[in-house]
Amino acid sequence: MWFPVLCVLLSLVLVENSQLKIHIPRSSSGIYPRLRLNQQFPSLNEFTICSWIKPHSIQREFSTIFSYATTRFNNEFAVSLSNKNGSVKVGVNIAKSYMEMQCPNTEWTVGEWYHLCVSWFNTNGHLQVYTNGYRCHNNTNNNTIARGTIIFGGGVFVVGQDQDDLDGKYEADQAWIGDIADVNMWDEVLTERQMIQAGKCEGKRKKGNIIGGLRTSMTALDISISETELCQP
Repeated sequence: MWFPVLCVLLSLVLVENSQLKIHIPRSSSGIYPRLRLNQQFPSLNEFTICSWIKPHSIQREFSTIFSYATTRFNNEFAVSLSNKNGSVKVGVNIAKSYMEMQCPNTEWTVGEWYHLCVSWFNTNGHLQVYTNGYRCHNNTNNNTIARGTIIFGGGVFVVGQDQDDLDGKYEADQAWIGDIADVNMWDEVLTERQMIQAGKCEGKRKKGNIIGGLRTSMTALDISISETELCQP
């Protein structure tokens, strides 16, 4: 069952239920479908963000899953799938620094669900990326990024688009096309066990204290909400 969202701003509190997903269609004609966080975004010196994602298309440049922009940096924080040269990697921006991570245990296929977790700690700049419970790495085995900096608060967090300005200057070839479910974000680095557990349908799953599943107040723009087969018995 689908619940269409018209081309107007709709402020709502999404139901806390991992059986729901948001569908982000292809951007076109100046329309950039996205989900925007309503509440104040805090300053962070560490974080973890996890979500289920299902690409319907993987863009040739970037397919942006999350984007957080401030008056300081457009890419204060962002997570995307990078598809340069036909090799799909997870790209992470933090405080204008960028790193790509390879996930050797993941074959990125259109129409399949994947669980993605990203964590970062500013003291040592340690970046971790997990897909379906397996750890990703980069070519140099150096997973240090934006060491010693912080992520500024008070900006704009969106799901499904890459911001080149505060909730603006979007580009269609950098947008997400597909489904996203069960977004959780914490102001701390989760343990490996907790990140793996977050991608399981059974057992105790730690909810985010910045974004807690699909219960957090957000504004939906040109997206759809539906039930999903994800985690159904």
